[in-house]
Amino acid sequence: MTEMTQTKTPLWMRLTLLVSLALNLLVIGAVVGFVAMGGHDRRPDRDRFDYGSFFMRALGDDDRRALRRDFEEGLRGQGRDRGAFVGELQSTLDTLRTTPFDRDAFAAALAAQSRARAEREDMGREVLANRVAAMSDADRAAYADRIEERLTELANRVRR
Repeated sequence: MTEMTQTKTPLWMRLTLLVSLALNLLVIGAVVGFVAMGGHDRRPDRDRFDYGSFFMRALGDDDRRALRRDFEEGLRGQGRDRGAFVGELQSTLDTLRTTPFDRDAFAAALAAQSRARAEREDMGREVLANRVAAMSDADRAAYADRIEERLTELANRVRR
């Protein structure tokens, strides 16, 4: 009778298989999560009733990129950028941690942030209006159709 010897699988092969299995599970989990959340068009509820994002998402990819570029250029023209936003929030956080708490300084920081947000919204409206004004009649009609389609989807979700 022939004796069979079992050879042990090398450690590197076992580790490779384990890493491969872990990566496969991560990919499967990401895909399942993406599908379960409704795909790339699904956004959090807070955006459903935001006019600006509603009109922005109806734009084509090229228009959306151009709109962002124009908006960021406008912010830089005002001397503002994302760094300013972070700095303002950090300043407000510092105010929160000050002892004794200065209610008026905190309220003033919130008011300044509200004014900055209003200025960004004003600029966003101008940039969007300029982008739409630059569209051809056919492009503007297609844009209106996409808005109407999104509005119909939203109305159906609200009715449920």
